[in-house]
Amino acid sequence: MPKLLLFGEPLVRITPLEYAELGDGVLSQTFFGGSEVNIACNLQALGIDTRLLTALPSSKIGDRFLHFLSQHSIDTTSVYRAGDRIGVYYLESGYGCRQSEVFYDRKHTSISELTANMLDMDALFKGVTHFHFSGITVAIGSSVRQLLLMLVQEAKRRNIRISMDLNLRTKMICASEAKRVFSKFAAYADDCFGIDPLMIDNQDIAMFPRESASSEDVRRRMIQLKQIYSFQTIFHTLRSTDEYGRNCYQAYALGDCFEESLILKTPVLQRVGSGDAFISGALYQLIRQASLKEVLDFAVASATLKCTVAGDSMIKSEADICSLLAGRQDIVR
Repeated sequence: MPKLLLFGEPLVRITPLEYAELGDGVLSQTFFGGSEVNIACNLQALGIDTRLLTALPSSKIGDRFLHFLSQHSIDTTSVYRAGDRIGVYYLESGYGCRQSEVFYDRKHTSISELTANMLDMDALFKGVTHFHFSGITVAIGSSVRQLLLMLVQEAKRRNIRISMDLNLRTKMICASEAKRVFSKFAAYADDCFGIDPLMIDNQDIAMFPRESASSEDVRRRMIQLKQIYSFQTIFHTLRSTDEYGRNCYQAYALGDCFEESLILKTPVLQRVGSGDAFISGALYQLIRQASLKEVLDFAVASATLKCTVAGDSMIKSEADICSLLAGRQDIVR
């Protein structure tokens, strides 16, 4: 049976209601998440067993987050109780011409207290077939990077398939440093989600111009990266807004061949977690050894469906996602 181990930081999101900005007395909602947490929740809903390696404080909020993970049937045997705090971020939802904005409060959080001597590698990797981490985890700090490097090396030694999401957060790490650091970790990955920030050579310090790039530009870049880093698959997503304000989601993938997905459109209820939903959908189909085209279209459908679901994660079945691909609309009677 496949089992995915994820290493990442639990986060609490605080979002003011009704598109308000943060301020005194502003009504807000809280959500439990974090990239790897979201992916674990999504995959559990799809029937894939997951285990989360992380740390939570020994406090009531830590207990509640642990209960949240257990409610989603995530294996929490590698969730350690350490440190004093959970990372928090504030999201002001944009409206019209006003962009959304994120404010982080995640320094010195519990995950930074994890050390290699706390881990039993045999127990941690028992039954694990896949290991996943994100660029966000890489960007947390040097102590987390040191532990992550040990984990990817151990996973590689055990012939576990490794996936990395290159999600760059410039409020956590600058692009130039990310190019250098992410490239180091990408060398261990079998499946790569994203095409930047990665370096083709030591002079490759500029970010890929994704907004102006043609599909042929993307294909060439993906071919270069796949050859240099020996990826089995590499993915690239495109998101835009059409004249009706609908989110347009499309993606490319390169494995044994180059594939372009269908384009799905939807009005957006909440975009948070849609990238994680793309990865969840792709990993689900990769684990099932589906064709690359099936992997890609299912991932795009998963990400598009998440745009219609509130919260950071999405508890939807394979049938729910496939119904979007089948073009079902209106009321299911």
